[in-house]
Amino acid sequence: MANKGHSPERMCVVCRKRFPKAELTRYVRPEDLSVPDASPVPDPAMNRPGRGYYVCGQARCRERFPKMLLGLMKKRAR
Repeated sequence: MANKGHSPERMCVVCRKRFPKAELTRYVRPEDLSVPDASPVPDPAMNRPGRGYYVCGQARCRERFPKMLLGLMKKRAR
């Protein structure tokens, strides 16, 4: 039985705090997989396939996210 008004939560990959999914920006791998080291692209509709990275709206997290991508991408490659 689903709860009415339930909002899924996701964790910001930078600050590791939980937020309602609608408050976060989602990034996914680009559809063109011919470029192996391509950076994730924003997914504003939050409906593209695959796992995504969620980043909160804090300026500090948005600034640090590009720097964290290298480490995040290495973990996904395993």
